Amino acid sequence: MQSVKICTFNPKNPVNEFDVYALCKGLNSGKPLEKPCPNCFVLACKNQEEKDFYTTLLFGLWKIKHFYPYHTGSVIPFIRISDFKQVVKEQANKVSIQPQDFIQDVHKFKLIERKQKQIYEQMALLNDVKRALIYRHFHSKR
Repeated sequence: MQSVKICTFNPKNPVNEFDVYALCKGLNSGKPLEKPCPNCFVLACKNQEEKDFYTTLLFGLWKIKHFYPYHTGSVIPFIRISDFKQVVKEQANKVSIQPQDFIQDVHKFKLIERKQKQIYEQMALLNDVKRALIYRHFHSKR
């Protein structure tokens, strides 16, 4: 796996459709983001496959709290870009030893994520139905 270019986010720089964003401040440092924010790192990927790889890698590392030992700062914890680059590079190399296994897990992860979004949408619709059922009793003109 080739190492990806990692830098801090700057709103003046152009945004690429294959960029992966990761939070760099707070207790959720390392968490992959869908949209950039002022406190994030940018992983400049070349294609969708690489973007999926790094998004899943970051999500896994964030979920198991792999970035916690690298937090610095007393009030608002943050992770240094040098530490972030080192961790991402090391873990990408570890995962790349058996790339087929990780690629299969990436596909499974994407399926689970899609299903999770569907369930969230269904939950929102059910909440709207519940609200409508109760609403009609209090705002009817009888």
